[in-house]
Amino acid sequence: MDSRDETIIELSKRKLVPLLLGASVFVGAGIWMVFLDDVSIQSRRNAPDPIYVYGLGLVTIIFFGIFGLYALRKLFDRKPALIFNSSGIVDNASSVSAGLIPWSEVAGAEIVEIQKQKLLIIIVRDPQEYIARGSSLKQTLNKANYKMVGSPISISANTLKINFSELVSLFDRYQRKYGVAPEDADMRYPYLGHDGDFSELDGEPKAQLLNWSPFAVRGTVGSGGVGILVLFVSSLDMLFHIQIPFWAAVVVSMLPMFIFFVAVPDFLPRRIVGPAQWFAAVWYLVFAVLSLSLAAYRGFETPDVLLAGFVVLGTWACLVAVRKLRVAHEA
Repeated sequence: MDSRDETIIELSKRKLVPLLLGASVFVGAGIWMVFLDDVSIQSRRNAPDPIYVYGLGLVTIIFFGIFGLYALRKLFDRKPALIFNSSGIVDNASSVSAGLIPWSEVAGAEIVEIQKQKLLIIIVRDPQEYIARGSSLKQTLNKANYKMVGSPISISANTLKINFSELVSLFDRYQRKYGVAPEDADMRYPYLGHDGDFSELDGEPKAQLLNWSPFAVRGTVGSGGVGILVLFVSSLDMLFHIQIPFWAAVVVSMLPMFIFFVAVPDFLPRRIVGPAQWFAAVWYLVFAVLSLSLAAYRGFETPDVLLAGFVVLGTWACLVAVRKLRVAHEA
């Protein structure tokens, strides 16, 4: 690889440590719930069914364990996060890093904002080549990324030693100097003209329908759905002696997450995506309010506090979704 005119960007350990600590706290809470015995659970006032507690603990361990393992691996990773040089970009910034991206393969770039997090989307001439890189899991994630944002390559500054504006500025400088603009750049890539200029990248991200990150946001809504499932079902049973079928409770609580997985641009027609996301967000918010209200009325126990926290996190995500969808609709 040609190292002329090279700029190296390191991972920020300072940004990774809070992620690791936060994930460790939740994993610890999940382990604590899994190892509770039935007697300890049922001895509490308004005790939930032990199976719910164990299920929540397992979901917590898996969900936050993924984040923790990623942060731990990156914390001891001595490879630079990004390398810019005359040959191209070497991407090692995330768990689905693309590796070497030659400038001859770069067709343009866009900025996409997801949950107030800006991503630099690098458009490549042959997306399938980058989708096929790595393990089966990595290929699946790359394919999902491609369906959502139009490219398997997205770079965030969240774990870098530079901010997002500096990242965009670096890409702009190297792309202008070494990149080659495609003939149809102005038709397909809104930030790239015939001369390779995409100075609009320094502005606001383009208005678009809400796209959901495979891990962070969908996981938040999914975890909140688990909280709704346990709080809603247990509250109905304790307060009104109403026992609804478990499959029905799962459908009610997890439907928003399922919709957010499939209702994304480039996967479903745009005339369907907007209403579907509106429905999912409002559906989640209604049952979040119901489950939290019922749980508060019967009284919160220690496991309920963690469940309520998951529900509140999902509520925040859905409120942001509603705001973003409204902005996209007005645009």
